[in-house]
Amino acid sequence: MCKVIAIANQKGGVAKTTTTINLGAGLTKNGKKVVLVDADPQGHLTMGLGFPKNLKVTLKSMMENIIMGLEFDPKEAVLHHEEGMDLIPSNKLLAGMDMSLFTVEDREKVLKEYLELLKDEYDYILIDCMPSLGMLTINALSAADSVLIPVQPQYYAADGLMELLKVVKGIHQRFNPELQIEGILFTMDNCRYNNAKRNKQAIKTTYGSDIRIFEQTIPRTESLAETASEGVSIFAYDGKSKGADSYLELVQEVLKHA
Repeated sequence: MCKVIAIANQKGGVAKTTTTINLGAGLTKNGKKVVLVDADPQGHLTMGLGFPKNLKVTLKSMMENIIMGLEFDPKEAVLHHEEGMDLIPSNKLLAGMDMSLFTVEDREKVLKEYLELLKDEYDYILIDCMPSLGMLTINALSAADSVLIPVQPQYYAADGLMELLKVVKGIHQRFNPELQIEGILFTMDNCRYNNAKRNKQAIKTTYGSDIRIFEQTIPRTESLAETASEGVSIFAYDGKSKGADSYLELVQEVLKHA
């Protein structure tokens, strides 16, 4: 049975794309069939896996086919990465889809309808959401079984988290009663700094009784930052690094609660 996880936070720079790539690669290393969905017009997931920005068939093409009710091959957009996972790519043209969806009936469920056509092929579908709470993110949350929330342990993190959780609650009530919170993941974590420790503790105190907070945190490391320009996961780039170890531990936590 396929599980769809949206990786979401409206705040940029919290390692959503890095987490999507490395969680996907780690699940693949554990024998799971995985496809990553680039739901961000910036196309960072697509570029981060080494694919060009000027692809003609992308997530936008697939969603347009759904909207227009056309017959199409849902796997036409799927690209295969050397590490074994698949990708549905995006580029800046997807930005127009966010506006176009406002005129579509059942606009919140277009992505869900497309992903339903792929579920028999995969164990996991991971959606890399854009850094906003627009219609594309609402589509991702409406299509997902759960949402994984990367959070950098900074002072303002709790405010953004509160806003996102309100949106998740609204999606759960109106469009997707099956939607759960996979957990809060601390990313770009520097355990040596008291400020990071304080901010993590504040989030745990506020949300820990109701929401799972992953035991594994993702450190701020040079090797993780460098993978973005290499087109591979941390496992292929530096498999013995702290970043690789942390994502492998995260994979085990995700599998344990599957």
